Parts: sequence; C-alpha cells; structure tokens
Amino acid sequence: MIRRLLAFILFTQPFSAPLIAANVNYTIGIFGGVMPSFGGSMNSSIQREYFDSESGIDGMRRSMSGIETSKIDRLTGIFLGIQTKTIFRDFYMIRFAGSYCNGFIGGSGKSIFYSTDYGNYYQLECDYSFWEFDFPLTLGLSIPFWKDAKIFLSCGVAFAYGEYKNKFTSSTYPDPFTRKGSFSKWAFPLIVLLEGEYFISSQIAVNSTISYYRGSTKVLTDNTKNDYLGFGMNGAVDYAKIDFSGYRFSMGVSYYYYSI
Repeated sequence: MIRRLLAFILFTQPFSAPLIAANVNYTIGIFGGVMPSFGGSMNSSIQREYFDSESGIDGMRRSMSGIETSKIDRLTGIFLGIQTKTIFRDFYMIRFAGSYCNGFIGGSGKSIFYSTDYGNYYQLECDYSFWEFDFPLTLGLSIPFWKDAKIFLSCGVAFAYGEYKNKFTSSTYPDPFTRKGSFSKWAFPLIVLLEGEYFISSQIAVNSTISYYRGSTKVLTDNTKNDYLGFGMNGAVDYAKIDFSGYRFSMGVSYYYYSI
C-alpha cells in the first residue's frame, strides 16, 4: 500500500526525487479539433409541445411551398485544449487535460410550424447555441509502434460544464412571439480515447486523437423567465438536458519535458 502511494506521488510530481526505479516520462502539449453534432439533437419540451418536434433540431427541418425556409444543421463545435501525460514503465499512461468548445457552424435557419388555433402554417426562425469546457482524466496503455511512434488507448471520466440556449421567433404569426430557452449545468461524461503520436525529434511529437464522450445532465428547467411564447402564454417554462455525448477529432503537439 505504501509503495503504491509513493509511486502515485512520483508519477504526479515530475520533479520529485526518483525514489522508484522505473522509466517515467512527462509531457505537456496543446491540441485543437472539431466535434460533429455538438450538443446532440438539442431536444426540449417546447419543441415537442408547440412545434411538434420529438427529435429537437432534427425534427425542425421542414419546408413548405410559399413559405421561406432554410436548412437547420446540427452544430459543429471547435475546441482548443492543453494536456499532460505521464508515461511509466513504457506501457502505462495517465492523461489529464482541459479544453473549451464552442459551436462554430450550424444551429440556425428557418422552419415552419402548424397552429391549431388558426389552422394554418407559419414561418419559424430557429437559433441554437452551445458552449462547454471539460477536464478529462483517463488511464490506459502506451503501445510503442515502430521506432518513432506510439499508440495510446485509455478511458476515464471528465468534469464537464455547459450552457445550451435556443430561440424561436415568428413574425408572421397573428400573435408574434419570441421564445428563449437557457440551460446550464455540469455532468461527468465517460470517455474512450485513441491517440497516435509520432516523434519529429527526441522530445517533440505530433499527435492525432479520436475520442468519444458519453453523458448528459439530468432534465433542467429553463433559466429564462421573462420571454413571451405567444399562444396567450407569458414566461412558458421549457425543459431540456445538456448532452455532452459525441465524437471529437483533434490534432496537437506534445513536448517531453522530463524523464527519469
């Protein structure tokens, strides 16, 4: 038990004295990439109840002759981050990172909805936004591959905090309205990560990573209270989850700054 504790302290403190005879390498690096379907389908109760969409942004993709519409794509996020890795005994790895991701492409367009009160279709402008930051911790294997390459396979968990907003506006409706929803919360999504690394010098390596996050918050209540939905309703309450699930693709560079 004491030996394990000493080993953990050594692995997480790169400038500690080499108390245990083992090959330990420490790296620091930066990375950036894209996340398709950022925020998932962005489903919410308002969309289901008033705009007849059971699948969030996917169900809002509608068109009709005589009404101007435009395609509403899911958000694509871009992210930047910094990571540290501890590689010990050549084949084991601990990775800790922090990253920030924001919606970059998609999330807006024009759709239609049907009003049972007036028995007609009307134009609906839709806007979605999402940002989040997370701190993942993974443990796994470091596999040497040829002379100048490594493959890392790890899994773990992240602390993630995000904010999802939606906005629905209709100026053609007989009772024009704007509906704004805002949701923010943290969660602990699970992670699986696969990384390939190639050394361009004895201490500098470039890498490419694919990771998958799986997790979401519980159902949240809308933070926005003073908007007007129309339909004779002021401050209608919306409900939604913040979904952190999805694939992430990134590239980066690492610097092996210390080894014992």
